[in-house]
Amino acid sequence: MALTTAALTGVAAAAGDTEAPQAPVVSSAEYPDDTNEHDGVGSYGTFVIDSASDDVVSYRYEWMGGLPQTLTAAEPGAPVSLRWLPQTNGPTYLYAQAIDASGNVSARTTYFVRVRAGRAAVTHWDPQHDSGADTGTGVTPDAQGPTGTGVASAARFDGTDEAYATLDSAVDTAKIFSVDAWVRPDALGGDATAVSRTGFTLGLAVNSTDGAPTWSFALPTASGGSVHLTGGAPERGEWAHLVGVYDAEQHTARLYADGDLLATAENTVAAGGAGPLRLGSEGDTGGADGTAHWHGLLTDVNVWDRVYVPEEITAAAARTPQRQGYWDLETATGGSSPQYGGGEPLTLAGDASINTGTDDCDVNPDCTPARYPMVGYGDLLLDGDGDYATTPDVVRPTDAGFSVTAHARIDVDTATHDMTVLSQPGEHTDLFTLRYVAASRSWQAVVAHEDSADAPTTTVTAPVSAFGAGEDEFLAVVYDEKTDQLRLYVGDIYVSDSASVTGRDTWTPTGDLQIGRSATAGTGTDYLSGELDEVHTYAGVLDQTRLAMLRLGGSDA
Repeated sequence: MALTTAALTGVAAAAGDTEAPQAPVVSSAEYPDDTNEHDGVGSYGTFVIDSASDDVVSYRYEWMGGLPQTLTAAEPGAPVSLRWLPQTNGPTYLYAQAIDASGNVSARTTYFVRVRAGRAAVTHWDPQHDSGADTGTGVTPDAQGPTGTGVASAARFDGTDEAYATLDSAVDTAKIFSVDAWVRPDALGGDATAVSRTGFTLGLAVNSTDGAPTWSFALPTASGGSVHLTGGAPERGEWAHLVGVYDAEQHTARLYADGDLLATAENTVAAGGAGPLRLGSEGDTGGADGTAHWHGLLTDVNVWDRVYVPEEITAAAARTPQRQGYWDLETATGGSSPQYGGGEPLTLAGDASINTGTDDCDVNPDCTPARYPMVGYGDLLLDGDGDYATTPDVVRPTDAGFSVTAHARIDVDTATHDMTVLSQPGEHTDLFTLRYVAASRSWQAVVAHEDSADAPTTTVTAPVSAFGAGEDEFLAVVYDEKTDQLRLYVGDIYVSDSASVTGRDTWTPTGDLQIGRSATAGTGTDYLSGELDEVHTYAGVLDQTRLAMLRLGGSDA
């Protein structure tokens, strides 16, 4: 444990030397203390800390927001060197103090550093910017990139000997380097290389014990062996963001998938090597020499000559949910309530109407106050006797999943039967159903694993508001395809209930989105009696920030 300043002062007094050493001078070639930004995130810099006093034996230092640490001089009066890897760009500072043999502590030196964003990739490839790649006939640049990202296009690799692309890359893989790619496998039966070069391979592998597929980052080592990092669970037809990082200074290799660190190898000294970057194959030319060809989609490949840091990896892997529909239910004309910003309206059926909650209480003290809409100037009023609304703008899940939200208000004290809030039918069953269950006075969300009459389902349940009947409840159903989790939110942005979804991936429904009923129920007993407002549908997974905005009635425009 480090001694406090008071304790050090006591040691100095006991030794008879109470004179503090001179404050240290800090210098750095990579990150000088001036008004300019230097080098960048993911690039190491050396900081020399030196005091003019010849009896200094150690230096205490502290980065902004960090904990104090100590470096010991090789001999009294000698300087020390500190290696630092910036994780974020912008200004920061380094505090440093010198400590002499008697424990006297110098005044503090403050050294300011201004860090640039990380250097751009040395090598980049995607189908729209292939950087002069030599491409085999098994590659077709006609696919869409992962939804919810800025990557628009992808290429199909058909898994044959001609499924390859090669391009020049100047990165030395015996030194610090990072590589990433968006990948979507269409086959999981064997090892497959997405990106490689003499010195590494990034892709998927099959576990030799149970045959299960896993993500993989492999490096040959200077000792003649290899390091093979694996983790995660690839799924056919689903996009994943893969990253391999080799830090030659720390002698570590790391594998990430979708922003999560899956595996780390310590004490690794990479063999490295030269040659072109290869996509879709391990072979030197990508042709007949290749033994593990990629079968699936591939795009946005980058190679850096620096460390790709965790914050950058998390940002690169993020997939923003895409709004598919939003009905604010403020007005209705000719039996239709328009979609916000265009798109298909909601068609009102039965006696469904828009409640605007007008009254004359401002001038009539004997009036009966109206039941005001939950959000804005109107909401959808349903009487439970055949009322509902529908739109052909269906919930269209992607490989990331889907999300739906709504505000609901029902009188649970008088409700005697189950009622559907939202449902999305397919040909034989509903992709999802959000309903009120009368017997348990609870909300329930159900997701079907396939479009069949006897499809297996997953259900999550949460109680209605504890504040009494007729409360405005914010409801959200979120299906996260990457984690295979179904989540139900009731009245808050924190999960009320969640469950693991097993079986097939989400499927694409064909029927019209139903508001206030299930079109596949068949009995006509599930019509909602109450009010609904602010219906949102998304491709992708809503996070707490966006859920909070929708809960407060935000338009997400």
